[in-house]
Amino acid sequence: MAHQRKRHALEHICKLGSFWPVVGLLGLRQVGKTTLFRDILGLKNFVSFDDEEVLEDAKQSSKNLLSRLHTPVIIDEAQKVASIFDAIKFRVDQKKIPGQYYLTGSATFSSKGNIRESLTGRIGCLKLFPFTLAETHQIPFEKKRCSLFHSEMPRFKMDDVSQVLSSGGLPVPLFTRDLEQRKLYFNSWLDTTIMRDVARVYGKGYDPDVSWSILRQMKTILQNGEWINLRSFKQNSRILRKYLSSFEDIFLVQRIPCHEEGMGEDLWIFSDSGIARHLLESEIGQGPHLSLGRIFIFKEILANFEYAGLPIHPAYYKSRHGTPVDLIGENVAIKITVETKSGLSYEERSLAGAMKKLKLPYGLLVAPVDIMECPRKGITVVPWTFWS
Repeated sequence: MAHQRKRHALEHICKLGSFWPVVGLLGLRQVGKTTLFRDILGLKNFVSFDDEEVLEDAKQSSKNLLSRLHTPVIIDEAQKVASIFDAIKFRVDQKKIPGQYYLTGSATFSSKGNIRESLTGRIGCLKLFPFTLAETHQIPFEKKRCSLFHSEMPRFKMDDVSQVLSSGGLPVPLFTRDLEQRKLYFNSWLDTTIMRDVARVYGKGYDPDVSWSILRQMKTILQNGEWINLRSFKQNSRILRKYLSSFEDIFLVQRIPCHEEGMGEDLWIFSDSGIARHLLESEIGQGPHLSLGRIFIFKEILANFEYAGLPIHPAYYKSRHGTPVDLIGENVAIKITVETKSGLSYEERSLAGAMKKLKLPYGLLVAPVDIMECPRKGITVVPWTFWS
């Protein structure tokens, strides 16, 4: 069963709990945060701010609520009550014992200054991503793959990737075989996300119709296999950026800035391929396949680095007239493609240009293939599963 599957984040969570008095686990709604704490880590004491009575108690007096709780305790959706962080700060400052409070959040804790100050020096945070391919198949975590340019051989085939591109990595749709039930799940998930979660972080002036419009426009961008950027939308850029920032605060999308040597603007990418696939609806052609593959690869990379305690801040590169190179590392440029042998020579051009401009010795062309190809002019063709 999905809730019994071990998550690769578990080891790092245990380390955080042995050092910090407060542990925060952040991520998309229904990604498995509470399950990890309760069913996998075995914490029994639990309160949730999704419970209206508990929520009202906390709003009236977070200090009184905490006085009635026995630690270690899970506080689910902690971001809904800002005063809980000051109350926790007061208690842990009185008694600095590791692993007292385990907080989950489907929105970032640090978006408000007063919360950020309360957490400083008292909390260890980890982001929980949708299931990786290795987690799906219950294959052990390998830290040696946590390098953008490593020497390990791929453990999975493209057939394994194809199975999860449509379902994504949220536990319920991932382990649901009934396609109609999966569709109903994503409909409900998006409705709650847009009508409740985005509204809460956006604040005054929020219009759900604008969010739905942005998602419909994202669908067209995904169909074309393009990156999401401000120029792709009809809304005013200032308003659009605020909505996308709210999407980012609830982990629906992630912002990818351009490398300082590049000429591009901010880009955004969905956090889960299943959500993107649901928006696409129609049959998957080359453009949508590239979009879903890009989401899958970024999730695999970011999740593995996060669970290894080596979180990275991804950036892409774009020259004035070239096409984007998806990811830039310390010594490597990475371009994701849907092409196989016939189209790879064309894809190499922008990659080679980025390598030259940034003086990078290595380039990776990440293609939907099963075997790696020997490097030519510093460029190696690797499978989409290279980091899995």
